[in-house]
Amino acid sequence: MKKILIAGVVLLLVLAGVIGYFQLTKAPKEPEPPKKELSAVLNVYNWEDYFGTSTIEDFEKDFGVKVNLQTYGSEDTMLSTIQSDPTKYDVIIASDILVKEMISMKLLAQVDMENIPNFKNIGNDFKDPFYDPGNKHSIPYMWGTSGLTINHKYIEETEPSWSILWNPKYKGKISMLNNMQDVIGAALKYLGYSANSVNPAELEKAKEALLRQKPLLRGYENALAIRDDLISEKLWASHSYSGEGSFAADKNENLEYIIPKEGGFIWVDNLLIPIGAQHKYTAEVFMNFILRPDVSAKIANYLWYANTNEAARELTNPEILQDPSLYPLEEVRKKLEFSGFIGADEAIAIYNQIWAELH
Repeated sequence: MKKILIAGVVLLLVLAGVIGYFQLTKAPKEPEPPKKELSAVLNVYNWEDYFGTSTIEDFEKDFGVKVNLQTYGSEDTMLSTIQSDPTKYDVIIASDILVKEMISMKLLAQVDMENIPNFKNIGNDFKDPFYDPGNKHSIPYMWGTSGLTINHKYIEETEPSWSILWNPKYKGKISMLNNMQDVIGAALKYLGYSANSVNPAELEKAKEALLRQKPLLRGYENALAIRDDLISEKLWASHSYSGEGSFAADKNENLEYIIPKEGGFIWVDNLLIPIGAQHKYTAEVFMNFILRPDVSAKIANYLWYANTNEAARELTNPEILQDPSLYPLEEVRKKLEFSGFIGADEAIAIYNQIWAELH
């Protein structure tokens, strides 16, 4: 009987310890939006491969909502799609400059923060941004930079510079992103100007530089296509986003993502709701789900991107947090510019003209 009693006590202590462990390690319950009726479906429009591996599946399981996910290859495509039919999607993703443009075009609905209590997890640096004061229309998602990914096996230059992408020796083995502001901004930086210049003379010089570069390029391409061909060494160097560049470098030891000495862009991608969204409340519940620290950290760990979600840091892969190509040092950040709104109609016309000539 004594043995049984002792064994029972031991068992109770073990069970208490196990229960205590799970209580200590269980993620704190995140605030949930007010209970309303969810729609049966949610239509989401995103870049290809820009959620975690199980993000959509986990949301569907937790909320019983079927997510119809479609992807686009460029923001131009996304914008024209929303302009043509603002009722087609409930959640979209767009970068800072495009958010500002879409607000001015009255293409975005205001978000109801009562339904997104996890917005509290967003770092202060990403709240109240220049492109959407008060975050009335946008929820920050991931952030990063645009720079260069180079293969040291083939690229001879030891100094990180945009000039690598103008070197005739690498003809056919270099590429640029298929994004107007990023491409023109890179040329402006290469020439020593602001990446957001609206000076007609500086933009003319940038156009001339890009026209000289064009015969050397394989093309203006999708970020994922560039990433994969850098890994396979079909490309030797390319204009890249930090996430794809760092991901590629992790897969091929010859690759390195760098911010050129002349500087580059810093950008923030955002979750948005089109003005004609049919399932706005469910869209806001989805946004709140994305901002859960565990969900957000899984996405960042998969994408290898810097995260706007401060509460997700403790669940994020330390290699990501310590990677200076993803979280640049202060001296490097000083050389980066937000891809701000390019300003007056005259300047926008020049940008569009340059982009049209390049295509």
